[in-house]
Amino acid sequence: MTERQTYSPLAKALHWIIGALVLISLPIGIVMADLHEGPLQDNLFVLHESAGLIVLALMLPRLAVRLRRRPGMSEGLTPIQRLVAKATHRTLYLLLLATPIVGWLALSAYGLGPSFFWLGHLPTLAPKDEPLSKQLFEVHELLGWAVLALIALHIAGVIRHRIAGDEAAWRMFPESWRK
Repeated sequence: MTERQTYSPLAKALHWIIGALVLISLPIGIVMADLHEGPLQDNLFVLHESAGLIVLALMLPRLAVRLRRRPGMSEGLTPIQRLVAKATHRTLYLLLLATPIVGWLALSAYGLGPSFFWLGHLPTLAPKDEPLSKQLFEVHELLGWAVLALIALHIAGVIRHRIAGDEAAWRMFPESWRK
C-alpha cells in the first residue's frame, strides 16, 4: 500500500499529551468519587480538575491543527469503516471539549471554580445551584464513560490497521519508530 502523509509534530505532541492527561484523569475521576472526604479525595479532585483544564486548553490548538492539515484516510477502508472512523474522531473531539466544560459548569453550580493544581481556583461560570450541579456532575460522568468507550474504539482501529499491515497505525508515532 502507498504510504500516507503523517501528522505534523505539533499534532502528534498534542495527541499524546492530551491522551496521557485523559488516561490519567479518567481513573482519578472514578476513584475520587468513591472515596471518603479527606485529604486524599481533595488532592485527587485537584489533579482531576487540573488535568481537565489542561485538556480543554490543549484541545483548542489541537482542533485548529486538525482542521488546517489532516492526512487523508487510509486506503482500503470500506465505506462503513470510513464512516466509523470519521464519527469516532469527530465525537472524540466534541467530547474532549464538552467534558471539561460540563465539569467546570458542574463545579460552578456547586459553588466552586476548578482548581488549577494547588495554585488557586478559576472563576465560576454559573451561579450556585446545587440541584443543577448534581445533574451536571452526572452528565460529566456519562461523558467521561463515553470518552473511555471511544478511546477503546480508537485503539481498536489502530490495532486493526496494524494487523492489516498498512501505514495508518504509524502516522501518529514518531518517525524513528517506523524503522
